[in-house]
Amino acid sequence: MIDLREKLQQLLDSMGGRRVDLKWLILLAVVGVALVVVPIALEISDQTRRAAIERLESEGHAAAERLTEVSAQLHTLLTDVEVQNLARRALANPETLPDLRQYVDGRIPEVRDVRVFDADLADYDPVAAGANGFALLDMMLMAEAGQNPPQQIHSSLETPLLYDVAVVSDGDEAAGYLAVGVEPAFIASRFESETFSSGYAALTQYNGRQPATVLERVGSLEGGDSLPQRLPVSGTLLRIEQPMMTYVEYLPFSMLLILLLVGALTLTATVFLYRKNKEWAEQRAERERRKGDGPAEDEVLEADPGDIVPAAKPAPADEGDQEGLVAETPDADGEKAAEESSGAAPLEPEAPPMQLRYNVSERIRKKREPLPPVDLRPEIFRAYDIRGIVGKTLDAGIARQVGQVLGTLALEKDAGPVVVARDGRLSGPDLVDGMIEGITASGCDVLDIGAVPTGVLYYAAYERARGTGVMITGSHNPPDYNGFKIMLAGHPLHGAAIRRIHERIVEGEFRVGEGSAEQADVLDDYRERIAGDIKLDRPLRVVIDCGNGIGGICAADVLRAVGAEVLPLFDEVDGTFPNHHPDPSDPENLEDLIESVRLMDADIGLALDGDADRLGVVTLGGSIIYADRIMMLLAMDVLDRMPGATIIYDVKCTGHLAKVIREAGGNPVMYKTGHSLIKARMKEIDSPFAGEMSGHFFFGERWYGVDDGIYAAARLLEILAGAEAPPEAILNALPTSYSTPELKVHLEEGENHAFVEILQSKAKFDGAQVSTIDGVRADWEDGWGLVRASNTTPILVVRFDAETEQALERIKNVFRSKMLAINPDLELPF
Repeated sequence: MIDLREKLQQLLDSMGGRRVDLKWLILLAVVGVALVVVPIALEISDQTRRAAIERLESEGHAAAERLTEVSAQLHTLLTDVEVQNLARRALANPETLPDLRQYVDGRIPEVRDVRVFDADLADYDPVAAGANGFALLDMMLMAEAGQNPPQQIHSSLETPLLYDVAVVSDGDEAAGYLAVGVEPAFIASRFESETFSSGYAALTQYNGRQPATVLERVGSLEGGDSLPQRLPVSGTLLRIEQPMMTYVEYLPFSMLLILLLVGALTLTATVFLYRKNKEWAEQRAERERRKGDGPAEDEVLEADPGDIVPAAKPAPADEGDQEGLVAETPDADGEKAAEESSGAAPLEPEAPPMQLRYNVSERIRKKREPLPPVDLRPEIFRAYDIRGIVGKTLDAGIARQVGQVLGTLALEKDAGPVVVARDGRLSGPDLVDGMIEGITASGCDVLDIGAVPTGVLYYAAYERARGTGVMITGSHNPPDYNGFKIMLAGHPLHGAAIRRIHERIVEGEFRVGEGSAEQADVLDDYRERIAGDIKLDRPLRVVIDCGNGIGGICAADVLRAVGAEVLPLFDEVDGTFPNHHPDPSDPENLEDLIESVRLMDADIGLALDGDADRLGVVTLGGSIIYADRIMMLLAMDVLDRMPGATIIYDVKCTGHLAKVIREAGGNPVMYKTGHSLIKARMKEIDSPFAGEMSGHFFFGERWYGVDDGIYAAARLLEILAGAEAPPEAILNALPTSYSTPELKVHLEEGENHAFVEILQSKAKFDGAQVSTIDGVRADWEDGWGLVRASNTTPILVVRFDAETEQALERIKNVFRSKMLAINPDLELPF
């Protein structure tokens, strides 16, 4: 403290003896107290929260261990020697299956289903196996690969059961598979909810985009940070939910000590300055008591300059008559005199301004400093693609990691090389470099086809490779977004397959090798492939709005090649999207197109999104023809050649669509929203055509079963050009109703899925047929409403459709009341 006092004294001396204003002393004291009190309070808060988190984790892990022991009992039963013997007998002679069931039931009374399946899964019919046929197939495929399939609730059954599957061994060979289903109470009964001190706990299974299966729940999720945290039960898909409590160490201990020290020094300085002020005040009071003609020299030196009153200026005198003059003390001269009389050095002459030399061209040539690397976050691995904000959750380093796993997967499936492409976003080149570096680092080869639409990537993956490709695109999202759409051996990756990429990155499960990268230009081949399949019977005048997306490089050329007269709009590729957002499902983004179609007297207006895999349509009269109505026309065309085919549409489509498909001789199937999910479902049930309300159209007939906005545009023009009526008349004649576009309710990250789960479990819609395959859709005879959670952004997607305006408003009111009952603070756009 002695050193501190000396430093303060030196500081005061340098100030020329000026006292410190009281308000600054008060401020200094407040800062000092804050620097002492706040760190102590934060440390107490840290300790309290840390203890609560440790208690919560201990309770959760203890419960998980108990449930793991129970699940192990079931798996042990399946591998029991006697059970294996009985299973082999049942495979050889199905009439002995009751013996197996009786034995298993004697060991675990909760058993409700026992089945055996042949080892050759090629003959397995998942549809004939029942509602959980596909789920059982997935488990058996895992067992065939030498993995232990996790025990899981099959909620598709009328009475959900917990299933386990094991290989039936015959020596070193697999004779078949044994599947056993037990009542969920077998494991749920050991979920001792009273052992949780947090007031909320649940035993659940999350089924991708299907509603979660809740086996046990106690309390409600109040408190905690936001959404629940989920602890896995080893060997199962079950999760223990507890309140999410994140520990944030506000202050490391070293920083705490530093702040306390600084606070103590600040308070010490405050006390010292206060005492000095007191001394100055006493000295000043003493001076005021003195009598004299003028201030003494020492008083001038010690006084606060602000308190000195200049002496009156004397009358002019002769230059030589200096005696008896009172020194003048105007502001500048007085200060200079005081400094000189106190022994201070005279002021140096003001330095000339600094001459800065800045070579702009040299600066531009300097290499830009690299941004800090982005940490790998699980939230970018979404339901049907990988997507993040560049520089925050996504960068070239993440691309490299994803690429190395993708290359490994391609090698494991013998599905290489990997075709790589990107859209026109500014971050695309860096991400492509990282992706190619990662793929080749796995030993897999790359075919780099450059900046092209997503449909061109799919074309190249099928025609130049073995169905494996990755499109680096942010799709219709803002410019700072980007991501990866991945197809492996002809199958789009989604759900668990995408999450598995994250797991393999974290666990380091990827190959290391030296692959090669080759560049190729496939745009001409792509154009010729479409032009060789589609020719318009008559030319149509078309305005196509590319939205400054990557479709601008070839969309107009392709449509000209099939026979259209094309007027391109915003076809300059610009990753900042300067004219409007590249999302044709939003009516606001179609205003320029509508005006251009009118001015150009065009037959039709078409719009593409950022990567050109989605299509929007407007008429000459300015009407927006939403994708579900376009699907009617496209579906009828496909069914004309393939009667009886299954047509898939997503939950956001109008109720008229199913009726049109049936009348055209097709089988309508409503399914979840999501381009990867739709494509996967098409392959499962061999559907020749599918579509989404967002503008994705998937053609399996005459094309590759993928979404391609440019190809879809050509197919639509083919239909319109083949009819005698003008396009506007054909499109306006399609069944319509009173409907809304896709409305968006913005929430915090993750809240949208939690909201929909609550709506699914609590909301009742009288008189409606309710579907929960993707959110909540309630269908009445005169209309329907939908609320679903987006898998790409933290929003709720809402849409309504009805036969009359009155019915539309009634349905809106029903949904409004249900939604606000869950969260009164929602800002609803309807």
